Amino acid sequence: MDLKGSERRGAPSKAPGQGWYALALLPAICGFAAMGVILFTQLSKLDDGLEQIVVPGTRELRLEPGLHTVFLEYSSVVDGRVYRVDQVSGLTVRVEAADGAPVAVRAPMGSASYSLGGRQGEAINVFDVERAGAYRVSADYGGTAGPQTVIAVGQGFMGTLFTTILSALGSAFLGMILAAAVVIGVYLARRRVRQN
Repeated sequence: MDLKGSERRGAPSKAPGQGWYALALLPAICGFAAMGVILFTQLSKLDDGLEQIVVPGTRELRLEPGLHTVFLEYSSVVDGRVYRVDQVSGLTVRVEAADGAPVAVRAPMGSASYSLGGRQGEAINVFDVERAGAYRVSADYGGTAGPQTVIAVGQGFMGTLFTTILSALGSAFLGMILAAAVVIGVYLARRRVRQN
């Protein structure tokens, strides 16, 4: 007869100490750290995909097929010079292919804006490019005077921004869920021991 085995089986289980709750901090910290890394590394790259043009003015851009968005930057920096405007009225954007054929420019379906590293912009136009190549993008006030400002042309910018923010928030949310799971697991283990 194994008396020692019976004593071991009948010995009460030891409840996890309250210190185990501190373990919940680890996934929460990791989640917020991942969010910070995603925002820091990805947001700093976003403005690299925006081609700036000081207007009134013209610039030739190499564009890929697809939808492109024109943003008016109310606050911007180009070649070390700061540009700031409160309101712009009558600014017209034109796009031409290398052969001079005009590309239809229209108003965006919805509003989109950004604020990145001292740059603030709002979508004012969109246009479609069918073939990759050089395109001439220009903007002016139609012969009337207007403030010198900056427009920026980008493709898929808002989608990339949305994905970046969603990924960052998802990382933080996942960390909080795992932290809550640890807290609940420790609580249930302690309660089960107390009930026995």
